[in-house]
Amino acid sequence: MKRHLIVIAAIVLAGLGALGIRVVLEGRSALADGDEALANKRPGDAISGWEAAARWYLPGAPHVDEAYDRLLEFARTHKSLTAWRAVRSAARATRSLWTPHAAHLAEANAAIAELSADDPDAARASSNDRPTRLAWHQDRLADDLRPSPGAAALAIAGIVCWLVGIGVLVRRGVDARGRLARRPVLVGLAITVMGVLGWAAGLYSA
Repeated sequence: MKRHLIVIAAIVLAGLGALGIRVVLEGRSALADGDEALANKRPGDAISGWEAAARWYLPGAPHVDEAYDRLLEFARTHKSLTAWRAVRSAARATRSLWTPHAAHLAEANAAIAELSADDPDAARASSNDRPTRLAWHQDRLADDLRPSPGAAALAIAGIVCWLVGIGVLVRRGVDARGRLARRPVLVGLAITVMGVLGWAAGLYSA
């Protein structure tokens, strides 16, 4: 029985490992696409590629920090509103119960407000007073500090589903004779995979 539980745990870990590998591969591919676009003097496509790389978030994955470094350097150097918005979008998309890049999000919000305030037509509050426009943009950006309720609910449901699937595997994956129970194993794996996908979709769409 103990050996069967080890096999089940190995299957679950292998699935999570495969998901992690895909995230890293997709992130590094998007990062390379962004670098290539910048080399070909296509800054808009470069920003899009780096943002996509940052959105393929996995704790400790080097492509995430590299993507933020590129976005931040471009945004600061060129005072690019598009790049700052990409930083903000990526930082918001990878939030869950915490914000992994809270400092970058705060810096992006401040920069977006400053740059937008320089355009008198950028605020609905028609005012020729820059401080008024700046305050308006700051308030607008501060309104959305958390993931959308739908995305948060999807991520939480995914985590619950994930745990339920693992519970099914552990408790019902082996029958009374110490053999793998095929149906419960398949059900547990399906629930676990659905949970992981739901969690990832919730984080990505936040």
